[in-house]
Amino acid sequence: MRTYSHALLTFAVVRRPKPNDSSFAVWAALGATLPDLPAGIGAARLWVRRRYSRESFLEEVCGRNVFSQPDAALHSVVPVTAALLLYAVFGAEGYKRRKAVFPLLLGWAGHVVADTLTHGSDARPLLWPISDWRFESPVSYRERGRYGKLFTFAEHAALLVVTARMIRWMPSRLPRG
Repeated sequence: MRTYSHALLTFAVVRRPKPNDSSFAVWAALGATLPDLPAGIGAARLWVRRRYSRESFLEEVCGRNVFSQPDAALHSVVPVTAALLLYAVFGAEGYKRRKAVFPLLLGWAGHVVADTLTHGSDARPLLWPISDWRFESPVSYRERGRYGKLFTFAEHAALLVVTARMIRWMPSRLPRG
């Protein structure tokens, strides 16, 4: 899935049960973008240096340890599961004081699950740092041979529906006057 899809769809799904508490949904949406942060920083670096192309991105961002190790860590189930377990054991008590932690972790976990199901030949190591094993999904968000066009259509159709619902939802939440 694309980063903006992770954010918007997470916001829409998480907001539904608690429409009056949008901060929960905002933190979840931020958590859903967290795993793509290293690639985003690498892409921005290439863009600033005026060297951005698909080839340079794959070579300099995806292939370099500076970006690939943090990317692998953030797309692995091991660190996010460990963080959720630590939160369950130590953090849930003072939930009011750490209101952003749980939704951020939920968004991060959702991103990892979604990417596991939508990345084919570009799959990340699912159990990093324990193992380099990768689950190559039969569906890929970008590969034509793995239903990439169909997935892209469905992904953007879902984004249109979610955006339309949010636009309809927002005016009732704006201050009147």
